[in-house]
Amino acid sequence: MQIEVGSFVVYNGEEYQVVWIYGNGNVEIVQDGQHRKIELVQKGDLTHIR
Repeated sequence: MQIEVGSFVVYNGEEYQVVWIYGNGNVEIVQDGQHRKIELVQKGDLTHIR
């Protein structure tokens, strides 16, 4: 699964957009239109959708 900045992913049943990927496997994701609420999660916890 190829996740890159700008990809849309599913995390805990909700759709998010990837805004940053760290070298250690952590990924910052935000829900559409909520750039102030950033979630930091592990890449393995995400499902790539587009």
